[in-house]
Amino acid sequence: MSIMDLTSMAEAQKADRQELEERLRKLSLEAAEKCYQCGKCTSGCEAHKLLELEPHRIVALTKAGLFSEMTSSDLIWTCVSCFKCYERCPQKVAPVNILFALKNLSVLNGKDVPGNYTAMLQSAMTIGLVQDVQETVDRKGAVRTRDSLGLPPPPRPKDMEHFMAAIMGTAVEKV
Repeated sequence: MSIMDLTSMAEAQKADRQELEERLRKLSLEAAEKCYQCGKCTSGCEAHKLLELEPHRIVALTKAGLFSEMTSSDLIWTCVSCFKCYERCPQKVAPVNILFALKNLSVLNGKDVPGNYTAMLQSAMTIGLVQDVQETVDRKGAVRTRDSLGLPPPPRPKDMEHFMAAIMGTAVEKV
């Protein structure tokens, strides 16, 4: 299962499903062996700060084998893939890898990819930013731009072709 399959919502194939379920079983066994639920992954999670994602609970649910419950939840899509959960884990358990597998399994089970998720990926591929620069309105009703605020333009990839090739390279790799 690849990111390309995930975003294109390609038809589920039996071999992909079996491979993905086997990967989840292996991740579950690894988590059961290593994770002692210290919560360090959750304390550094960017999605936990604003949303309800708790990586240590995802690991616990994975250890319990509750894959279908997690794949039917929209919570798995809130992961921003920052890998802080893996970096912070003293046992090197990777909740982010579990979440990638759960997202792919969710799509294989026919669940739609949230619209904003796909839109952000498409935006990154076309303009090099997750979201294009926007104007804002201050308290007095005046429209402000980055220029009017004295802000530099947002950094974009210097070589867009190389950037897109890198994204497409990850799109064909196994998650």
